[in-house]
Amino acid sequence: MMRNPMRLLLVAVMVLAALGATSAWAQTPLKVGDVRPHRAETPHPYPLGTEARPVVWTDSVISPGATFIRVHFKGLALAPGDYVTVSGPDGSQKWTYTGKGPHGNGDVWAFAVDGDTAVVQIHGGRGMGHGYLIDSVGHGTVRLHPTPEVVCGADGREDVACHLPEIDAAQRPVSRLLFVSGGSLFACTGWLVAGSNNSTLITNNHCLSTQNEVNSLTADFDFQRSTCGGSTNNPGATYVGGTFLKTNSVNKKGNKGGLDYTLLTLQGNPEATWGELTATTQAAVVGDNLWFIQHGGGNEKKVGYYEDSVGGARCNVDAINQTYARSATASQTAYACDSEGGSSGSPIVKAATGHVFALHHFGGVSGNPCLNSGTQLSKICTDAGALLSCASN
Repeated sequence: MMRNPMRLLLVAVMVLAALGATSAWAQTPLKVGDVRPHRAETPHPYPLGTEARPVVWTDSVISPGATFIRVHFKGLALAPGDYVTVSGPDGSQKWTYTGKGPHGNGDVWAFAVDGDTAVVQIHGGRGMGHGYLIDSVGHGTVRLHPTPEVVCGADGREDVACHLPEIDAAQRPVSRLLFVSGGSLFACTGWLVAGSNNSTLITNNHCLSTQNEVNSLTADFDFQRSTCGGSTNNPGATYVGGTFLKTNSVNKKGNKGGLDYTLLTLQGNPEATWGELTATTQAAVVGDNLWFIQHGGGNEKKVGYYEDSVGGARCNVDAINQTYARSATASQTAYACDSEGGSSGSPIVKAATGHVFALHHFGGVSGNPCLNSGTQLSKICTDAGALLSCASN
């Protein structure tokens, strides 16, 4: 039976009208791959080395067709002074691990290596170390190219280099997050925030919500173009996840629900190099200019500064104290500034002060596909308590 297209359109309009200001969809973390089984193992203990033979064991880990690969070690245990490297076949992108790995438990998700092959080598052989078992690999399925979700008209985002030095202090603490969850690889955005723990990072609950996910985390800082409109990147630096501190679900749970944030620490003291942003309890005002600093699509860092590529109209606050979908009551600040998958967890920075007033997480709100929203930091500051050091301006 044929359906009347005008009737279907009318029903759709009525549904949207019924949803009204409560409609929204969470801008999900960007899926960038999956976890696949793989088996490679050293002898236990692994061989002793000599001065003439400093590399005592080598495995080539191949996941055919992968755009990038992450090796997972189970039971890594090396003798003091020995180390294992994970690199590309040509020796590039080399990462080094010692002992039982950065979490001290032998469970290690190695940093990403481009392509479908990683070379794993044990160096030293000075003692009787246990070695390792590789039981799985993270198989990258995308090249981390943009996957727009809330880009309206011409994309208004630009390289951060286009707005230096104005936004430099605000953009430096923002990083790309790669992590494993539920058998898949994902990308989000996070940023170093002033708090009671060293190198505290904040992102969305719908990105990271458990210690296991934090254990798989790598945070890439300074992953961005060197020049405005250029094609080369800064060298950057990568850090691993540390301690899971606190989270709050996107779902309402009494008066404390629907804030969609997670706090954790990073190892290696990135705060000393990249600085930190400060959350503010000061309410935003409609019309306030903002900077939306993000790793959309898992790509190089960009900033939403203008609402379209022609320039002119600045990204600013469109609405405050809103309630969208399952967010906490009157917790949302809305803005029309382009984003995409992987932008989840980005800071929404007040241009006048450099302080962060919202944590990005929603798109397509209030029946408007061009309108994003973030949870007000005033709500998160109250819920997080002493874990955050929040300003009042």
